[in-house]
Amino acid sequence: MTAHVSPIQTMSFRARSLLAFVLEPTLPVSEWLGALDAWLARSPAFFASKPVILELAGLDIGFEEYRDLVSDLARRQIRVMAVENPSPTLVGPGLPPVVTGGRAVNILPAPEGETTPVAEPKKLDKTTTLIIDANVRSGQSILHPEGDVTIVGRVASGAEIVAGGSVHVYGALQGRVIAGVSGLPGARIFCREARAELLCIGGAYVSAEDMDPKIDGRSLEARLVGERLEIRILN
Repeated sequence: MTAHVSPIQTMSFRARSLLAFVLEPTLPVSEWLGALDAWLARSPAFFASKPVILELAGLDIGFEEYRDLVSDLARRQIRVMAVENPSPTLVGPGLPPVVTGGRAVNILPAPEGETTPVAEPKKLDKTTTLIIDANVRSGQSILHPEGDVTIVGRVASGAEIVAGGSVHVYGALQGRVIAGVSGLPGARIFCREARAELLCIGGAYVSAEDMDPKIDGRSLEARLVGERLEIRILN
């Protein structure tokens, strides 16, 4: 007599780390949203299709105001993946889940008049360099939090480079570059032809509207000096 043995069913599980952008709303929420709109005016698609976490520690708001905040962010193409440190009244079905852990890195500056604690920069245990031998087209986003990014080509308007270390662009830089997101204080941005929409390192940033016209089309280096982004023309 032969017994029939069913095949063993298995499930595959994976662990994946990713870089999430953390927003810290402050009171009054309407003014904070106004500051956010000013940022988005410079870089409209900055948060689109990116994981976003809300840091709610110290934000004393009611359930209805919190739900309105999440809806207001969604209308700005910012979809909240999760929240940190919410009050118990802001947790429940239909609301973003709670996450804990993770190492904070200050990328976006706090609204004017507010101060944001900045995590002590930590040296990465292992860094790598991502080299792209091609142009980065409009709408593309290159994310490499483990180290430097080198682009041998052009970064088009509407494209975005986010690196844990420094960014090197051997071509025209017309899009957005955010360097040092992994807490490296010495991260820099280099480009051969500067026409950038946004340059940002460690929370300090400068947009196209704020850049000195003398920089346009020049080769440059951007670095963080204290809390200020310093731009130096190389030739």
